[in-house]
Amino acid sequence: MAETTDASPSPVRAGTSWYVLTVLMLVYAVNFMDRQLFAVLQERIRDDIGLQDWQLGLLGGTMFALFYAILGVPIAWFADRTHRIRLIAMAATLWSGFTALTGMAQGFVHLAAARIGVAVGEAGGVAPSYSVLSDFFAEHRRGFAIGVFSVGAPLGLTAGTLLGAMLADALSWRAAFYILALPGIVLAVLMVLTIREPARGQMDSAAPAQQKVTPDAPLASRSGTLAAFAHMVQTPALFMFAAAAASTSFAGYALYQWVPSFLQRSQGMSLDAVGMYLSPVFLFGMAGAVAGGWLADRFAPKVRGAYGLVPGIAQLIATPLFIIALLAGSGMATILLLIVPTLLSYVWLGPTLAAAQNLSHPGIRASVAAIIALINNLLGFGLGPLAIGSLSSALTPMLGAGEALRVSLLAGISLYLVGALCFLAAAHLERRRTA
Repeated sequence: MAETTDASPSPVRAGTSWYVLTVLMLVYAVNFMDRQLFAVLQERIRDDIGLQDWQLGLLGGTMFALFYAILGVPIAWFADRTHRIRLIAMAATLWSGFTALTGMAQGFVHLAAARIGVAVGEAGGVAPSYSVLSDFFAEHRRGFAIGVFSVGAPLGLTAGTLLGAMLADALSWRAAFYILALPGIVLAVLMVLTIREPARGQMDSAAPAQQKVTPDAPLASRSGTLAAFAHMVQTPALFMFAAAAASTSFAGYALYQWVPSFLQRSQGMSLDAVGMYLSPVFLFGMAGAVAGGWLADRFAPKVRGAYGLVPGIAQLIATPLFIIALLAGSGMATILLLIVPTLLSYVWLGPTLAAAQNLSHPGIRASVAAIIALINNLLGFGLGPLAIGSLSSALTPMLGAGEALRVSLLAGISLYLVGALCFLAAAHLERRRTA
């Protein structure tokens, strides 16, 4: 396979670009599979070890997100200066090892240590991947490429839900963690053996995109975390995209972690039924992720602010549909009604992350992606699952376990609407910026 090295700034062949995209997407899928594995098995873990909902929310959300988000920034700073492919491979190996250790946990402290280890590893995977993809795809193709990359999220959720439930029923919840730790290690070896580091900025136009659209080109030309922070402060559209991502992730991560438990507690479904029927729903998110990036790329030349309008409109439609699904009277009705809003809820990924890359200089792209992830994960991933779990624990004495979780999820879904409004605000700022 022909590869591009740091010594060759010429564009790479299309086949190479798509191969790299495919491998990185699979690594991202394993990332989400390992996260969802904990969510789908948390009822078994709770019964076996003896945990409360707030502890599950802490393990699956806040504690994980705290280390994942904060460490993502210095790791991204390092990625802007070093071999990104090897860094991603090392990260995948690390989080896979701690995924296996999760299966050995005997108590809350053991689980906490293992989940922190997974978070530390996963912190090194995503931001460097966006930076790498920007060096394999031109600016006008990045929305679609990052949309394809983002397919890894619903694909991983599907695999984690289906395989986790199947392995737990056939063997045990512990065996599920052992077995599903292996794909990440295999992919890490594959990356090191088959992908070479690309030259930074090789797919950009002659003048960096950031210099073309902003007056602060000297700042954007400097690399580093401080320059990336300053760039975001001076770029309101970029900051609004981060706020939209955080609000969306609050609702999304809360839903992903607690819907499997909701279907078991409130709707009376078994774990194997949840795994069998819920997992295909996440596959529709794949279509949403690809469609979002494709639509934004398609409309951007004609419609200013398209990267904010596309996800904003999608989430305005998705919010009431999620509410209807959670109010359904049976588990199968809930699952069927989740299909359309799940598809729409993934539309934001490609446009948001592509906009962040296009609005940033090559020297700070990984750092900008990590800062957005920091805001996204601390406020969204960090608070979403914990808030739902804490509210559910507080309401359980009054409403019962099943209904308390339903009410808590309905409260969390309202953040999708906040995210939609932030995306529309980002679209307005985009239009002003390019006018």
